[in-house]
Amino acid sequence: MKKIKHIFQSFTKVLLILILQGVCFFAFSQTNISKVSTIEKYVVGYNDVTKMKFINDSALYIEGWHTLPQTKFWQQVMILSPDSAIVNSATNRQIFDRISVKEWNKLSETQQTLYKDSLRKVNNISDSSIVFITAGKKDFYEFKKVMPVINKSIIVFNQNGVDPWYAQAILLIESPGKMNTKSTVGANGPFQLMKAVARKQGLTVNKYVDERTDIEKSALGASRLLSRICIPKVRTMLDSAHLQYNETDLWFRLLVLHAYHAGAGNVSGVIKKINPCEGGMELLQTVWKTTYGGFKNASQNYSQLALAAFCNFDQIVMQHKDSVFLIEGDKMLMSYSTCAYAPYDKCSYLGNCISSYETDLINGIIPFDYFISKVNLIENELAGLTPLQYPCTDERYSNIGFQLLKVRNFEAAFKAFKLSETNYPDSWSVYQGLGETYRLMGQKNLALVNYKKSLLLNPNNEGSLKGITRLSIK
Repeated sequence: MKKIKHIFQSFTKVLLILILQGVCFFAFSQTNISKVSTIEKYVVGYNDVTKMKFINDSALYIEGWHTLPQTKFWQQVMILSPDSAIVNSATNRQIFDRISVKEWNKLSETQQTLYKDSLRKVNNISDSSIVFITAGKKDFYEFKKVMPVINKSIIVFNQNGVDPWYAQAILLIESPGKMNTKSTVGANGPFQLMKAVARKQGLTVNKYVDERTDIEKSALGASRLLSRICIPKVRTMLDSAHLQYNETDLWFRLLVLHAYHAGAGNVSGVIKKINPCEGGMELLQTVWKTTYGGFKNASQNYSQLALAAFCNFDQIVMQHKDSVFLIEGDKMLMSYSTCAYAPYDKCSYLGNCISSYETDLINGIIPFDYFISKVNLIENELAGLTPLQYPCTDERYSNIGFQLLKVRNFEAAFKAFKLSETNYPDSWSVYQGLGETYRLMGQKNLALVNYKKSLLLNPNNEGSLKGITRLSIK
């Protein structure tokens, strides 16, 4: 307990020093570029504390955008595991059910149709209503990882005289935390710029260099695209429709996002097709139901995703007045060091701390070595609570290893299984895990050796048998 308190007392001192240097945590008004407010937070990582800026758009809540069913729907999708799915209405994103993706895929086409028909009858909607099965996207929307990129991009947008609201919005929905992600159509980088678009905005993109993957260059290219094309085009189409607007209006910004994603020509076609009498939330809700040219379902969803992403991001950023903990385990451990618990409650709470560190590890927030150092620290604390010790078995570490393999973190998975091998040399699941790790890393011989070790300890181990079969087919 003393060691844990000492660690977080040191952290508190660092924060205090930074505060005394004149740092303010509270929101302040944006400069002439925009009226949207910016907040400064200390982002606490596993090896540093960094002051960062984020956008805080109060209009999202004042105007009620956060209450829309589309916003709430996508918020849930963003925190849902990809092995689960939400059954919903294509029209208004009303949620009917939650199902397992694996179980859904087992159903025949006829069974799937009957299931959807039964939902239409139960919910009293027309037989022609489209029912979507939308899988969870928790593994994609890694908001904690995108924080440093948002901070740097806000600076670039400000320097280029472009509303930084767009920087945060695009980064939260395009490829959060992923610098070198190519789309199926060729877009790349944190702002998902196409080659031709990036070159027009002054970036170098060839077979040797791709500046789209550079944070500052990509932000510069995106800000130029917005200021030179997207924003002026949206102004023109709204002026042509004789609509009043303010460029700091949330609905205006959302239309600009649509122009960024689907192209100004498609958005202009949508506006002409709707022929609105006024702008605002009602116009955007109509846009979500309207198709034109290349403006289809994915395009309709784009601004809905932005609203949901802002809401979920705010929940992370605004939890504490002055800081954001990237590592949930650290936040819990810091709270433990400042509160008094009964022995049983201590054991339960510290067990939850370990579980949080596991989640941080699997989500790629912390490296394996940091995870183990924290587990060891907590286990030392638990040692004084005998017999109320937290269970730590070969199955627990093997489960962590397999989850790491699932997210393709082979290095951390290998360390997890090797640690288990040291502590539990007679565990068949450990050797199956090592076999899987070696197989996925392309080391066939080592994979076979470990699969066979696993089978010697458990001849009925189907996982190792399947692994050997896969290798023999190749």
